Amino acid sequence: MNGLSIQDICEPTLLLDETKCKNNINRVVSKVKNMGIQFRPHFKTHQSKEIGRWFQEFGVEKIAVSSLKMAKYFAQAGWKDILIAFPLNLRELPETLLLTKHINLKVTVSDIATIEFLSNILTFPIDVYLEIDVGYGRSGLPIDNFNLIAKALSLIKKTKFINLIGILSHNGKVYFCNSKDEVIEQNRIFLGKLFDLKNKLTSEGFDLILSVGDTPSVSICDDFYGVDELRPGNFVFYDVQQAYLGSCDFEDIAVCLAAPIVAIYPERNEMICYGGAVHLSKDYIEIDGVKFFGLLVDIFNDSWSFPLENSFVRFITQEHSVIKTTPQVLSRYKVGDLIGILPIHSCLTADAMKKYLVPNKSWFAHL
Repeated sequence: MNGLSIQDICEPTLLLDETKCKNNINRVVSKVKNMGIQFRPHFKTHQSKEIGRWFQEFGVEKIAVSSLKMAKYFAQAGWKDILIAFPLNLRELPETLLLTKHINLKVTVSDIATIEFLSNILTFPIDVYLEIDVGYGRSGLPIDNFNLIAKALSLIKKTKFINLIGILSHNGKVYFCNSKDEVIEQNRIFLGKLFDLKNKLTSEGFDLILSVGDTPSVSICDDFYGVDELRPGNFVFYDVQQAYLGSCDFEDIAVCLAAPIVAIYPERNEMICYGGAVHLSKDYIEIDGVKFFGLLVDIFNDSWSFPLENSFVRFITQEHSVIKTTPQVLSRYKVGDLIGILPIHSCLTADAMKKYLVPNKSWFAHL
């Protein structure tokens, strides 16, 4: 379906601003290139082969994904160097090993049990990153337990078919920062710990690359000394959370949910929109004790406005968004109109919506 306009929208639709998106890609690609670091953007945010081609226009050749399904999708789209930056799922191991025969596939191991299993079953080499947890508490070997890391490395060294090429980590703590300065300081602490580990491993004969990546740090920070590879993903679209962190300006947010207005309640300065948790997710940010599930914008023919003052998604259910706004905004809208909602977390919104509309151009389906 090509050439669909804003006026044709009847249900929640995720709009994509191509210019903003390409500007975001260009900005981060250029920054990483100027730092002399390998760039492996994470494609879990957009999950689209068409948007993947935009990255290729800027010289990107290596990518990260978050699942085997995603790796297969992008391999079919022509990508040859793919890292699954998620702990290896042993139930998918046969399919994973099959894919390694067709592309340069790299996998992530995050615990001792997975390494032990691989050491007993592999019959040909696979490239592996060892995940390190720097206090985030998600997955990976704890950075402060060197004995456990040493055990993992010893097991890998004894297994001729595990080709360990790097250590990998994600600085999830930056998403809880409240300012650019906090992001910079958190990134400094995070990288310092990993660089110390890398140096220690180098002294013991391991020549490993250091791979990290998160959008706030890559967008805000300039010092990535010791890092060999960066893997941010959300920057392709950005979102409200990133804008409040200081990773981007609101004008950089490249996706917006177009939502039909289904009810208006002037007595409480609220409107109800068709576009709820199944479209936006239930992610929120909290500022001065108030939870925001999205910000309201006016929609134009090919883009949208800056966030409207005192207008936000107050709460959200499966299909409903309850929008708190002002009498002035309410006076400009009627039931049946479309409004725009900037998502709190664009990765989850994009995953929920499954496709994008570039107004007056085309639909882009994704994985």
